[in-house]
Amino acid sequence: MEIDIDFSHASSWNQEMPERTRWLREHAPVYWSEKTQAFILSRYDDVVFASKNHDLFCSGEGVLPGRMNAKIGMIDEDEPHHGEMRSLINRGFTPRMVRRWEEVFKRLTDETLDKIAAKGECDFVEDVAVPIPLILIAEMIGIRKEDRLRFHQWSDAMIGAQGNLDNPVITAAAGKAALEYYTYLVDIIADRRQNPKEDLISILVRAKEDGVLVQHEAGRYRDDMGADAGVETTDEQRAMSNDELIKMCVLLLVAGNETTRNGLSGAMQLLIENPDVQKRLAGNPALIPGAIEEMLRLTSPVLSFARTATRDTALHGVPIAKGQKVLMVYGSANRDERAFENPDVLDIDRNPHHLAFGIGNHFCMGANLARMELRVALTEILRRLPDMRYATGGPEFGSSALVRSVKHMHVRFTPERAA
Repeated sequence: MEIDIDFSHASSWNQEMPERTRWLREHAPVYWSEKTQAFILSRYDDVVFASKNHDLFCSGEGVLPGRMNAKIGMIDEDEPHHGEMRSLINRGFTPRMVRRWEEVFKRLTDETLDKIAAKGECDFVEDVAVPIPLILIAEMIGIRKEDRLRFHQWSDAMIGAQGNLDNPVITAAAGKAALEYYTYLVDIIADRRQNPKEDLISILVRAKEDGVLVQHEAGRYRDDMGADAGVETTDEQRAMSNDELIKMCVLLLVAGNETTRNGLSGAMQLLIENPDVQKRLAGNPALIPGAIEEMLRLTSPVLSFARTATRDTALHGVPIAKGQKVLMVYGSANRDERAFENPDVLDIDRNPHHLAFGIGNHFCMGANLARMELRVALTEILRRLPDMRYATGGPEFGSSALVRSVKHMHVRFTPERAA
């Protein structure tokens, strides 16, 4: 097994990765990967340290492996700008809003299961895990119902480029999808200015119109030019705030769709492969919220994010120079033997403090929404289709260096009788 692989390339995230990261945790927890041009952090405590000490390991130089200097929005921001932007998005994730969306998600889950329940078999990914989080985030953002299929295609194309930047067909499709999505959002934003609704775009548009986004961009411009530059808010900065708003919507598309999709697919995979747990949860749904935390630990839907050292430092005696990258491998940290006893075992009584949503100032703001989605979906699936099992050999994985990408998972179950 080769240790120094390019962690930023999708093909590297194959069946050898668990063994590779296990070796790294034991022998080289801070490992310089020449092919990745980053230090690989594989242990739980080190990932926590890099995440919490954002003054030492910053996000502002890019967080994506493989295109680590590309800026994709709020997750690439440092403080105070990150906190300012995060406070805007948080307006759409208040407890009241999450309760409102839970009612919508329950309806979407029921409608989705209605389509497959009598058949006795389905592709769990395409028929269940894809549509319900996709439709919810589409409704949250404000995507028109007739455009949901395009929304799905845009999401898949854009996420597919990560780790495949050497493939011109994939990158061209991603670029085309991004352009189409951007253009679509410009129209939606214009509509929400005239016809505000209870969706995230309306919330962000109101923040922009109130000057919050403009102040943010003008402030960043002053930071770049110097505190005494005397820069006034201009039409150019106002246009930039539109760009920032669109970046937020792109981030919401990917974060609110891809991660929950793969978290739900991973949860069902674990239940099928642990039928005793599946039966226990079906008989006692009150255990599902705690079980979800253990499932998130084991699946770790987001594979890795990068940080950049802001000054010379060291971890485990390994010097890290200012400007060098560290890559935090969440799946490895979540299976660290130093943090979790029998880390590869599904133990729904464990109550783990996992890193599937990150930690620190960049902790996933949609974590409670994702937990709600998983809880509602698994509760309904186990209530209506409690004996789901593989119809073929198990999940079929796609190619990504950013998320745990499950493309298909064919399952069988006892058909639900008509009421």
